[in-house]
Amino acid sequence: MSSLIKQKTIKKEISFQGKALHTGLKSKVKLLPADDGKGITFVRKDVNKKRNIIKAIWNNVTNTKLSTTISNSFGVSVSTIEHLMSAISALQIDNLLIEVSGPEIPILDGSSKIYFDKISKVGIVSQHKDKKFLKILKKITFKNGSSEASISPSNNNFDVSYKLDYKHPIIKKEKYSIIVNNNNYKNEIAAARTFGFFEEFNNLKNNGFAKGASLKNCIVLNGKKILNKSGLRYKNEFVRHKILDAIGDLYLSGHSILGHFEGIKSGHSINNKLLKKIFSDKSSFALVNMSEVIKKENNIIAIQIPSQIAS
Repeated sequence: MSSLIKQKTIKKEISFQGKALHTGLKSKVKLLPADDGKGITFVRKDVNKKRNIIKAIWNNVTNTKLSTTISNSFGVSVSTIEHLMSAISALQIDNLLIEVSGPEIPILDGSSKIYFDKISKVGIVSQHKDKKFLKILKKITFKNGSSEASISPSNNNFDVSYKLDYKHPIIKKEKYSIIVNNNNYKNEIAAARTFGFFEEFNNLKNNGFAKGASLKNCIVLNGKKILNKSGLRYKNEFVRHKILDAIGDLYLSGHSILGHFEGIKSGHSINNKLLKKIFSDKSSFALVNMSEVIKKENNIIAIQIPSQIAS
């Protein structure tokens, strides 16, 4: 039997600052180590201490319009958390305190690369308690029109597949698949930036969105042109960014996932509704550590350490 995998946190404090994508406000974020079993918690430093704690969990999601927003019972919220959550998920961090100066996380360069690289550089430490994984036991699907998200059992990995289909001369149809681990995420996903359409910018801004959007933090498409002088970081950067978002959204399950996620034109809303559907059906998952066994059909099988997280 393989050794147990322990929960993890960061070695020391890390800070980030920059403009928020939708509010356009300057935002500061500080990541702090957290004790075993604490999970991922956001703290709004501009709000009264008794009301400022927000757990990063699926049932605290209150808005999915163009980003993912979580709120507490007092109505205090923090938005655009998906890029940071994506990096945290890929790095297998279980416990973290995230202090933020206002209502939105900074967008930085529009990807999760800066978050991922800086956290990696500071380092991650193992803790005392065993890590629990969300192991998917049967396929669960959520559909809304032509958009769909599903998750099914996998060979003890976290696999993500995505199909993108835009009626647009540049994006059109893209698909991509990845086994999520530290190296794959760093090389294939982390640098993929968010994207938007020039013709929609004024309308979004008038409705309170994209006030901080610029060519420094977004890929901007205008008809058949990409306005960013440096072009794309990957040939299929659009679908890779959708995978980045999905990884962040799914980490609101509260656990690293052992399963295969498939998205077809899915976004933040459908990703969250898939999580709600999973947790409404207790037969669809099990919380396991690496020494436990599960029943599969008529056999009892040992769960092996997934290759992407073996030390």
